[in-house]
Amino acid sequence: MQPVERRNVAAPAAPVPSGGDTANGGRPARSLAGKLFRRTLPVVVLVLLLIQGGIAWITWTDQRNALTHRAQIMAELTARAIATPIWYLDRTVFEPQVQALATDDGFRYARVFDELGKVLFQTGDAAALNATDTIVVSRDIVEPKADLKVGRIELVIGTEELNRTAALLAMTALLAVLVLAAALSITVQIVMRRLVVKPLARMLAAMRQVERKSWVQLDDVGDDELGQAGAAFNRMVDGLRSGDDAKRLLAALQRAQSDLVDKNQALEAANHQVMESIRYARRIQEGILPDATVLAPVMTEMAVLWEPLDLVGGDYCWMERRDGQALVLVADCTGHGVPGAFMTMVVASALRRILDRPIFPQPDVILTELDRIVRHRLRQEAPDPATGADDGRAPWDMSDDGLDAGVCIYDEATGLLYFAGAGLSLTVIGPDGVMSHTGVRRSLGYRTLPPPGSVPVHCHQVLPGERFYLWTDGVSDHVGGRPKRVFGRRRVAATLARLAHLSLEDQIQGLCADLDRYRGAEARRDDMTMVAFQPRLPDDVHSRAGTSPDAVTA
Repeated sequence: MQPVERRNVAAPAAPVPSGGDTANGGRPARSLAGKLFRRTLPVVVLVLLLIQGGIAWITWTDQRNALTHRAQIMAELTARAIATPIWYLDRTVFEPQVQALATDDGFRYARVFDELGKVLFQTGDAAALNATDTIVVSRDIVEPKADLKVGRIELVIGTEELNRTAALLAMTALLAVLVLAAALSITVQIVMRRLVVKPLARMLAAMRQVERKSWVQLDDVGDDELGQAGAAFNRMVDGLRSGDDAKRLLAALQRAQSDLVDKNQALEAANHQVMESIRYARRIQEGILPDATVLAPVMTEMAVLWEPLDLVGGDYCWMERRDGQALVLVADCTGHGVPGAFMTMVVASALRRILDRPIFPQPDVILTELDRIVRHRLRQEAPDPATGADDGRAPWDMSDDGLDAGVCIYDEATGLLYFAGAGLSLTVIGPDGVMSHTGVRRSLGYRTLPPPGSVPVHCHQVLPGERFYLWTDGVSDHVGGRPKRVFGRRRVAATLARLAHLSLEDQIQGLCADLDRYRGAEARRDDMTMVAFQPRLPDDVHSRAGTSPDAVTA
């Protein structure tokens, strides 16, 4: 998975394809800050103007009302002051009082009417009555003692100062609005660039790099809405990167799978050739095994189990009848499979050389000769394991192979069976039970082992009903049961004794079934060979051959 580069993307790095919202160089045709400024400034200015205008209007109205109220008070006080002089038409009194109104800054014009509406006195500019910037108030003049209306006073007050003040306020408000609008614009520009435009520019630059499969991420994304958008962008980058990595991994996996399929096909072809070769080797190995029928004249019954662990194996057996004697040999060579099969070829060749004489040698001679020939043919005479062979081979390159073997020779005339074993034993099951002739605990061959020396020969007088069993350790070394144990020779012998009422073929099949059940799911570990036979007694042999024992012996 490619690492994710987490960094602060500062600026756009490459042009962006035309999409309608961007210009050349990846920059936007219209900035977001400019849009915001153009959209919000008129509204802000209008609102400020309305607010300032409203304030000015209220202020002007209040001042005008206050001025009107002041004019009314002036008219009311003047009407009270001149009521009695007018009742008496004393102009020397009311005219100065009316003229005193001119001392007010806002005074423009005043006139006094009698009770019939005739102007008794007026002062100021009469044109002010029709001016638009004046306030006109009037009050009836009532003589207090007689409670009688004796006239009316009309007062005109100018509003020039009020209007000038209002205009000044309006100009000040407009200036304030412009200043506020400019300050707001600058502030919005700065804030927008710092909080919005720059983060968006960083995100856009990162997006352009992601388009080129540069898996950059934003750091310091903040906790506001833009920060949430940045976090979502980072998650999106993770997802895209994971998807891209998954695609690359899938492509690599597909290439590896294709290579593996090709290699498997090559291996299958090679394996097919090897298996064909091994099958052919099995036919060859089966060809060197004896035909059990050669001993049919001298055996009441005979059965052979030869079951290599693989197609070929290291077990070997041989049977031969010559000059009134029957020979049975079983050998368990080193290893199994192809190496074991090669060893059986060596043993078969050596045995052929040993038996190439008129009469069978004694069983112990056969075993010692096997030991000598195997050692010679495997060049195991250089016994120094520390220095290696004379031809320069290292100790680990030198052969250290051999075999266990058992040989039985049955004398048809006397009914005696001679047995010698090296690593193998002979089991006898008869009416008297089970007995065993044990071979020496030595093997034949092996560079690192000494020669077996003297091998004892067991002589057994065959009795009616006795059966003989010679097998390799692959028969008894099945592992199974709970706790796991080796089946063992004793249980093999006990099973054969339990099945003694069956024929030898059925007896061996029953033994194999028991071994399979005992082993369960465990795999078999070695080749299996068993030769079982029941010799004919001398009288039976002679009767079948039509000869007398004396004739055979002679």
